[in-house]
Amino acid sequence: MYVTHPVPADLRILDDAPVPAPDPDLLARTDALWECERLERPGLHDGRIFSLAGMEGGTLHGFAAPYRWHVARCREPKRFAALPVRSLAVTGLVTASGHLFFGLRKTSLAIEGGLWETVPAGTLHLGRKEEDGALSWRDLFLEELREELGVSAPAASLRPVALVEDTVTGIWELGVAVDLQADHRDVLGAWAMLETTEHSELAAVPLADVPRFVRERGPSLVGACPHLAAAAGFAPAL
Repeated sequence: MYVTHPVPADLRILDDAPVPAPDPDLLARTDALWECERLERPGLHDGRIFSLAGMEGGTLHGFAAPYRWHVARCREPKRFAALPVRSLAVTGLVTASGHLFFGLRKTSLAIEGGLWETVPAGTLHLGRKEEDGALSWRDLFLEELREELGVSAPAASLRPVALVEDTVTGIWELGVAVDLQADHRDVLGAWAMLETTEHSELAAVPLADVPRFVRERGPSLVGACPHLAAAAGFAPAL
């Protein structure tokens, strides 16, 4: 089930919540699953990601959680429902010359491989911060924009649209809209020049055609994708 939450323009994200202590048996099962994942994908890295603990006004509060918790929760949501992790991804709703961009995630990716999503998208980690100590979702978005599309945009042009919550996996996605001052064909060309990318295909869909694209892709879309598109006004409300 997906729930769409409003998000303020002055959104702040703080890693100031205490880290919970899961049941030892649950942690042991998580570690076992992680080792199996690493055998299949040796490049997996168990870093620290932001996990949402609560919302207060225009501020999200959370803590640093191991990435392996996130993987376990996504792999087997029912078995690992008690894991206290609610990851936060920053997901783009990027347009250029009247087109919205979608990327097909490579099947080799640990999470949601082989599915279409709006791009760019990346899980919030505990790196860059604003001057007031808040985690910088803007810096993360701009970094992902360069890495996944090969383009840039002014930070001031970024607009938070909505928060979409997956109540099963615990994944939250912050939709960020930006209209690039470029031709969509130039963006496709910049993506094609990237040496590495998380997507095997990139599609620039005319805005008038987005509802059809979303409808026809259906099950092959990342779950939050149609909800983010609807929140931004690119597709009908679900």
